[in-house]
Amino acid sequence: MEEKSVLDTYEQKRQWVRQFNLTSDLFAGKVFEDLAASQELCRILMQQPGLRLKSVRTQYVIRNLESHSVQLDILAEEDSGNMISIELQMYSEVAPFRRTRYYTSCIDMNILEKGREYYELPDVTVLYITKGDFIGCKTGVYQVDRKIRDNSQAIDATNGVHEKYFNLEYSSKDAEIDELLHYLKDSDPFYQTKLFPRIVERVNLYKMQKEGVDVMCEIADRIRREGKNEGKIEGKIEDIMELLEELGKIPTKIAQRIGQETNLNVLGRWHRCAARASSISEFEAWMSEPERFILK
Repeated sequence: MEEKSVLDTYEQKRQWVRQFNLTSDLFAGKVFEDLAASQELCRILMQQPGLRLKSVRTQYVIRNLESHSVQLDILAEEDSGNMISIELQMYSEVAPFRRTRYYTSCIDMNILEKGREYYELPDVTVLYITKGDFIGCKTGVYQVDRKIRDNSQAIDATNGVHEKYFNLEYSSKDAEIDELLHYLKDSDPFYQTKLFPRIVERVNLYKMQKEGVDVMCEIADRIRREGKNEGKIEGKIEDIMELLEELGKIPTKIAQRIGQETNLNVLGRWHRCAARASSISEFEAWMSEPERFILK
């Protein structure tokens, strides 16, 4: 017998979908697969109102047979041929700069055809959005510049990779960027703005209109049936990391293991362990030997 969805009525579906916002990979993937919506996003974050996109892909997978594959949240191509990668990371990331390094290298390998020269590589801009200010200077936006420094001067050494890091914790001091970042968290389908009307229109489609609501529910139901509900997985990972951060500095190997886990049953057990552990070492012991962890 075919599994019956718990979302039996349209109103139930709509109420369920309304809990999503644009920090969710699932929801953002549908909203920003639209070229005009992604163009508004890129124009604001890059502060280039005349920027034009040629194409956009969401949840774009670059498969590497002999090394680690990657899934890019949003990958867009400008009319000029330059590339833009937008990443939404709402849980604590151990090595965001290294993630950026690896992602840009995968993009380069994917687009530079055999026999082409290195100077033909297009520029790649990474727009990396996080929940918290992991850099720690209490501002909402950071731009990374590559320089050669000696005793007297700093020489520009750009290699075509441009990095901007945004967070939802602090103001960027730019009204347009702040309005957009706030909307990523809120995602009100009835929001009024002249700055990014297409993004709001797409949010309204998938939150309020039957056609869009049905699409969202169909996708979510399929993911749920397959046990790969990324929203739940990321939420559980975030909860575990927040509990562990209260206990002290999280070792890289533990954070990486948690971040790569996709089994919700395992994540649920680790969440219970993190809630009861009195130290990182105690959590690690329970994590490695689950039979030692007994709920009383």
